Amino acid sequence: MANKVCDFCLEEGRGLFRQPESLPDNHYVCKNCRKIIESYDLPVKYDLFQLLVTAEPYMQEMMMGDYLEHHKPAEAIAKYYPMPAIPLHEGEHCINAVKAVIRVDTTAVPQKRATFRIVDITRNDIVNLSDSKTAAGSREIEGMLYETDAALYFLAENFINCHRLTSIVTTHTDKEAIHVLEHGKEFSYRLPNADLFLLRSVFYHMAVNAAKHGSKSLIYLASENTMTLTSGKYSVPKNIKSGIYWVNPVDQSSLKIRDAYGQLHRVKPGRVRIDNGSTLEVNGEYEIRYKKREPEEE
Repeated sequence: MANKVCDFCLEEGRGLFRQPESLPDNHYVCKNCRKIIESYDLPVKYDLFQLLVTAEPYMQEMMMGDYLEHHKPAEAIAKYYPMPAIPLHEGEHCINAVKAVIRVDTTAVPQKRATFRIVDITRNDIVNLSDSKTAAGSREIEGMLYETDAALYFLAENFINCHRLTSIVTTHTDKEAIHVLEHGKEFSYRLPNADLFLLRSVFYHMAVNAAKHGSKSLIYLASENTMTLTSGKYSVPKNIKSGIYWVNPVDQSSLKIRDAYGQLHRVKPGRVRIDNGSTLEVNGEYEIRYKKREPEEE
């Protein structure tokens, strides 16, 4: 009997009792990949996020790009990002909706009930309780963590936190919490499989970008020395390596850099240093070069 190959990790089975099992869709899954998929509370079938959680991290974004090359972005968004149970603001789309817990100072928790609908949230409803620095005098508060294409919301019974998407620390290695750094304060929302939460976010923005720009990638090379960033959010060094760049907008584009301390800086055309831990937020298209443009290139 020929050895079967797991369609997720591509490892070949060994021996009579260590063969991958057949799935209803005629794909094969080994015991290890099945265990990983089940640990993420995903159905055991051959699909995008099942492939992503069983893949090496450095392969994940490439696999997302490959998926979007073979599937229509609008269909991918409709399939993986259905409307949530609660109403959103007009034009807002939900990316993630999961239960989460944050530990805060007990005395800071308001006594009155907070709204439980995102559509009803106003600036006056936002409390933004950050992490408690000590266990004494603090308690864990459970709520719903919603990520939309506009903001990150934490809705608890008595308070609401709301953050910019660029404040999410996407380079954190903690798989048990979503970390936010904003205005010098830290917010840690504990939830299982935080890495899947971030993967869903990355894929959503890639799909939206693909719908707007067709076959263009988030980052595409114009030459060996130049790359163009289309609308999106990029982390350093995951998407872009740190260093000195010369940057130039295409048309009326804008570029902002949020540094590792959460401070936001608007970037003017010219020379700029991009450091580890920073996040680039692009509106439109921006050209960045490793070297200064030579006069003959003008």
